[in-house]
Formats: sequence, C-alpha cells, structure tokens
Amino acid sequence: MDPSKSSKRPVPLVNETSTLRRHMQATHKAKYCEWAVANGFTSMLPNDMKRRHTEAMSSVDTQPTLGGYMVEKGQVVQYSDSIFREAAILWLIETDQPIHTLQHPAFQKMVDIASRAKNSVKIPSRGQTRQAIIDSFKTSLLSLHKCFSVRKQIS
Repeated sequence: MDPSKSSKRPVPLVNETSTLRRHMQATHKAKYCEWAVANGFTSMLPNDMKRRHTEAMSSVDTQPTLGGYMVEKGQVVQYSDSIFREAAILWLIETDQPIHTLQHPAFQKMVDIASRAKNSVKIPSRGQTRQAIIDSFKTSLLSLHKCFSVRKQIS
C-alpha cells in the first residue's frame, strides 16, 4: 500500500443532533461560524450554547420575587350589624327595591350563604346571570311538559 495515498474508510451517517454539533465544532468550526454570521444564525455549537447559558445564569443574581404576581387587596372592612344595615338600606335606595325585600326568604338565604364565604363573594356577571335565568326557565318548561304530557292509549 502506497503511504502517499490515504485510505478513506467509510464514515457512518449519524442522525443525532448533538453528535453532529460536536463534529461541526471539532472539525468545521471556522466555516460554521462564518456561515452563522453571514446568515444571522445563532451558533448552536455545544461550547457556544454553554457560554450563552453561563452568561444568562450569571446575569440572574437572585431568585425572582413574587412581587409581580401578588395583588394587594383593598382594606377589608370588619363585619358589624350597623355597617350591614347601612349597606342594605343603601342598596334598597339605589336599586329602588321595596322595603320588604330584606325580609324575603330568598334574600335572607342569599345573605346567609354569602356570610359563610372565607374571603369574598364572587358576584356573577350580567351575561352569566342572564344565561342562568334562561337555563332555569328552560328546565322548568321541560319539567312542566313532562308533568302535563299524557299518553292516551286507544283500546
């Protein structure tokens, strides 16, 4: 065998990204970097990725705080009978409700349920309330329809 002629042995094809990147870094780094700069491509060679990661981690000196996620609620007014009475009377006046509304069992049930809430009560939107009323009406109609539907068999 002539030593001037180098014998090339077949190189197996590899479809592993990390292996290909290591190969590019070991044998074609200059060409790859030139191509990456010319095409505005971020180098994905292992050393370059490690350097970017190290730079990113060093820029983060401390652990992020929860400040951006925490929302401060307004001052919570402690319950008292006099404050509730004032709010109920103001609600009666502003919504033009009859005075006996406060004694209605449905209103008292609503207040009783709301009083058990741990933090606050979520009041449904107009659309949600409207849809709930429509659904309740449809359910009532179907129930009436079932009650009054009589099948008469002719014998």
